[in-house]
Amino acid sequence: MNILKEACVGNYMEAKRAYELGADRLELCHNLKEGGTTPSYGTILLAKENLNLKINVIIRPRGGSFVSTEEEIQVMEKDIEICKNLKVDGVVIGALTEDNEIDEIAIKRLVKKAGDLSITFHMAFDEIDDKKKALDKLVELGIDRVLTKGGQGKALDNQESLKELVEYARKRIIILAGGGVTKDNYTELVRNTGVMEVHGTKIV
Repeated sequence: MNILKEACVGNYMEAKRAYELGADRLELCHNLKEGGTTPSYGTILLAKENLNLKINVIIRPRGGSFVSTEEEIQVMEKDIEICKNLKVDGVVIGALTEDNEIDEIAIKRLVKKAGDLSITFHMAFDEIDDKKKALDKLVELGIDRVLTKGGQGKALDNQESLKELVEYARKRIIILAGGGVTKDNYTELVRNTGVMEVHGTKIV
């Protein structure tokens, strides 16, 4: 079984180390203590030039809530343009309304800007109550995968929920399991839930 391991990294040196340890894909971030914000132009460029693996870049202008102002949506659109110009493989986005539903207006704009890039919806997903309804909406909006813990806490605490999401997705959208997932425990998660992609800062 070929499980894709996505390393979540907070700077270029972490990206280089994850590459050397055999990660299959990077989620390139800055400021991981805030849950990850958009890395610098230089970080993205150097990773793209030097590391021969797939690179997804988080598009998030700040930490905190996932409710975005008009100006923040514009910032995210500009950052996606930069990522497209640097020819990364994908972007990682997310936006919620005040009611913790998917902000469809914002996501449609970001998806349109991303064009042919692969698109992951980040862990804002875990704030949503009706996750199956949200999955349907994300499929409709053109999202390729969802990064999720399956609920609150860590992924290993939510294995039944993750299994349900994998089964409900029916290969329409990829469930990328993250949140406390490491190189030492991901095989248990894969065995119990059916996920084919795993994500973490210690995944390799």
